[in-house]
Amino acid sequence: MKLKGVNQFEQHIEKIVLGVVFLILLGVIALQFVTTPNNIEDGGRSIPPAQVYTALESQANQLQSQISDLSPSLPEVQPVDLVQRYDNAFQSAGTDRLALSNALGEGVDIAAATGADASVVGRVNDGPLVALAVPQTSTPVAASQWATLDPYALLEVPEYADYVPAQQPYDFASITVEASFSGTELQGVLNGEGGGTPIPSIYWSSTGIAVLGFEVERQRLLPGGEWGNAEPIQTPPHTPIPTNAVNAESGLQELVTVVSDAAREAGEVQRPSFPPTIAGPLWTPPSERIAMAGSSEADQIRRLQRKLDRAREELERLGNTGRPTRPQDPGRGPGKIDDTRSPRSPNTNDRTRERIDRVEEEIEDLQEQLKELGVNSDDAPATRVRTSRVDLRSVLEEESIELWAHDMGIEPGATYRYRTRVVVNNPLFRKQADINPDDPEQQALARDPFARGDWSDWSEPVVAGDRKYFFVTSANEGASGTTAPDKTTIELYQVYYGHYRKSTLNVSPGDLLSTDLRVSGDLLAFDTQVVTAEQAAEVVAARDSGEPDTQLPEGVSELPNRLSIEIGAFVLDIYPGQERTEGGLGRESTQIIQVVLRDADGQIIVRTEQGDESSLAYAQASDSASSASSSPIRAPGQESAISPAAELFEPSEP
Repeated sequence: MKLKGVNQFEQHIEKIVLGVVFLILLGVIALQFVTTPNNIEDGGRSIPPAQVYTALESQANQLQSQISDLSPSLPEVQPVDLVQRYDNAFQSAGTDRLALSNALGEGVDIAAATGADASVVGRVNDGPLVALAVPQTSTPVAASQWATLDPYALLEVPEYADYVPAQQPYDFASITVEASFSGTELQGVLNGEGGGTPIPSIYWSSTGIAVLGFEVERQRLLPGGEWGNAEPIQTPPHTPIPTNAVNAESGLQELVTVVSDAAREAGEVQRPSFPPTIAGPLWTPPSERIAMAGSSEADQIRRLQRKLDRAREELERLGNTGRPTRPQDPGRGPGKIDDTRSPRSPNTNDRTRERIDRVEEEIEDLQEQLKELGVNSDDAPATRVRTSRVDLRSVLEEESIELWAHDMGIEPGATYRYRTRVVVNNPLFRKQADINPDDPEQQALARDPFARGDWSDWSEPVVAGDRKYFFVTSANEGASGTTAPDKTTIELYQVYYGHYRKSTLNVSPGDLLSTDLRVSGDLLAFDTQVVTAEQAAEVVAARDSGEPDTQLPEGVSELPNRLSIEIGAFVLDIYPGQERTEGGLGRESTQIIQVVLRDADGQIIVRTEQGDESSLAYAQASDSASSASSSPIRAPGQESAISPAAELFEPSEP
């Protein structure tokens, strides 16, 4: 019977639903047998349930083998630069500080509870800061000298070839500049004495203050009588210069390390050694050379005491020679010790022991000289000498600090003057976080790692000794009414093997200033590629002891003992000038005889006996020549040409 109002689909809907369910059931059954839905994925593999335990057993055995492995492969550890993170924290830190939303309790007045004076440490933000005004040095003194470079120094430091001849003897000229600096005056500046603005000790008490540089500039006297442009001097290669080791991009920890090293090596930084020499006068500070010319007994005592202080300081430093030093490999971290560092040569210890013996003898000699002047060296006021390398004296405790530098870049015969200034570490460096962030001028105070003093006054002019000289020492007209020619006595000088060598000529108009002379003394040359420094020193010691001459070993030879001095000047005329000498009691004044010459450049020059003999150049040349025969050659290779502190201050990357 046909239902009324029901369509065909509605009539068979239950059959359709049943059919769809049946098809789904057939699909599920088919998937169970055709595919593997119950498999387990293991490292990209599909494992059926029946093989799961087998796979787990294999993995367990692999883990067991790793556990029992005696040398397993370790994961790579990424290095962490703690110093860089420390520096970045200073650079990125702001002035904002975290604060608790509620107080944890009532505050405690620590100063009242302990009885301490809380005012001794200045607050960081008490007001605007100022740049450190480093005091000036004293007006410098300068002195020149010639010497012969140790050939083994050239072997150790090839850069010395720029300052010496191509062949031995390696004679070179230099000027040493000396000044003094007051550390106690710097302390006063930090404390704001004299009405200045203090720098709170929180900025510098932990890092300290050290002399990081003694900068020297020179000016050359030009032919017209004016001074040339100021320029830096050229110090010997490998001079310890801490300012080279830090730049504006460096971090605070790098500066702190340099300050610590500079304080520990204060002697080498403030008073660097002169290049090793084997002939010429022994180097002495300019102030002592000036004092030797004439001084009171009190000045002589002070000079001897300073020499004694330096000798004791050198003895302490030699006692630490060969010590491990801070390497420059940043991966090792600052302040770590490189215990694998080898000594400079196999015989370094022997050479150091000999040097210690010589310094001890020098100390005894200085003590005897002081006793002869009525001074007990143990009781005399002296600069405090460190007893160990950790016994450091702050620069702020020193009332007067001796500083000097050696200028190797001079031209012989030229006249120079010098000015100096001191460089210390800037106590505000990298302290931006504690300075007003809204004040660009205040923030700028923290960018420069150094604080420099103002330039000192210029020194007195100093003449760099020329390689050759001639001086008029007497002049006479020919006897009246005779044919006797006019005569003049001229002394010729030339540097050879560390000293001026002298020859005296009696010449007349038309004569050439030229001579050939014999040079006395042992003039030895050393082939550093053949003979060792120790063998060379033995040869010198044998000759000094007066042993009979023996055949020189291979690598040691004698230089010619004949020296030709060619000035290239002619005597043109000798005549009495308009000027007269001043007569003494009962003596008449006489006319000054003038000697007219043409020099090697064709220039006409006029010399007089009075003018030449009163010149500083004549005094230097004649003194050097008079001491040449009594100054034996010194043993080569006994001192290193590289300061032990030089490697601490290698130039930093810009």
